[in-house]
Amino acid sequence: MLLRITEERLGEATVVHVMGRLEGAGVEELGRACREAGRPLTLELSGLLHADELGLCLLRSLRDSGASLTGASPFVELLLEGRRANGN
Repeated sequence: MLLRITEERLGEATVVHVMGRLEGAGVEELGRACREAGRPLTLELSGLLHADELGLCLLRSLRDSGASLTGASPFVELLLEGRRANGN
């Protein structure tokens, strides 16, 4: 599985489930899905296996703009925090 994105409405909130590998054209697809989703926005990442640098930048940007990131594996958490650990 390369990437699968599904959206779920929970009352006023939107949960976007991200499964597979977030890279290449999938980064743009996820960005579009999140722009079109209602707020508040949660990204459920328990099915995310890997993300390239553009995918990680998108996830960080979404988090910084108020989206909640939940369910990330320790590996994905490490990737997301890598920029901070490197002092960037």
